[in-house]
Amino acid sequence: MPLRTSLRATLALLALIAAAPAAATSMYITSDASDLLRRYDPASGAFLGVFTASTFGPAGQLGVHFNATNTRLLVGHWGGGVQEFDAATGAPIQVFAPGGGPQWGAVYTPWGNVFIGSWNTNDVREYDGTTGAFVRVLASMSSPADMRYGPNGNLYVCSWMTGMVLEIDPVSGNILGATGPLPGGGRSNDVVFLPNGEMLVTAMGPDSVYRYSPGGALLGSFGGTGMASPHGIELDPVDGTIRVVSGGGQQLHVFDPVTFAEITPSKLVPGPGDKIVDIAYGPDPQSTPVERTSWGELKRRWR
Repeated sequence: MPLRTSLRATLALLALIAAAPAAATSMYITSDASDLLRRYDPASGAFLGVFTASTFGPAGQLGVHFNATNTRLLVGHWGGGVQEFDAATGAPIQVFAPGGGPQWGAVYTPWGNVFIGSWNTNDVREYDGTTGAFVRVLASMSSPADMRYGPNGNLYVCSWMTGMVLEIDPVSGNILGATGPLPGGGRSNDVVFLPNGEMLVTAMGPDSVYRYSPGGALLGSFGGTGMASPHGIELDPVDGTIRVVSGGGQQLHVFDPVTFAEITPSKLVPGPGDKIVDIAYGPDPQSTPVERTSWGELKRRWR
């Protein structure tokens, strides 16, 4: 097998591991109003407490992402840098790019570094995961928002101002494709992939979630009762439901992953009481993650 093909296969496998944290037992939700990272029970939506808070500010928390082993997490901010925390204790570890201005999304690379989207420089940058030192500019793009690895191992980054989603080779930095712009002048906030390869993109403006085929064709959209300024989007690792953060509505909406019908417009009990932004699944703090039932039920429904 050629080296590049082997590397691509390895990246795809690692991306799938990172995107589907089967050991996740809590939902973590950021707030750009209070700078508190709150923890919720995925099944009941019950509030389990404040996990940690940004140590500088007011910073305005944005995207949140765990590493592949669920031992560390990154939180982006409107200002002050991207902060890394210990996933077991919530203790701060370090701050990446502290003078970088708005840095919405940040994800770990498969080789242990960190990719960060910078609005000041309109690009995605790589930083050393240990020292925090700048490594390189991965790719230039307008207003990078949240990002995620796709099923093919490539990095998909939302471009907020253009309403596009760019597909980027995480090794070479080549831009391989672009999906969008979103209908109705929508601003692309976050992206997630269904098991069948379909891409879902949250859109501020139309307050909808847009569906795209693996080839980039627009398939339709869906929304929820009172959903305003949808930001973060995730698939529950147990039941496969689609979870969408409503920033303006200060709630979490839940949708059926097959019919896209809304299951509930208010999953969080009680509601946070301030503007929320992103969602991620991770382990309970100070615990050894126990593997939960994964995609079985959802896969059965797709057959």
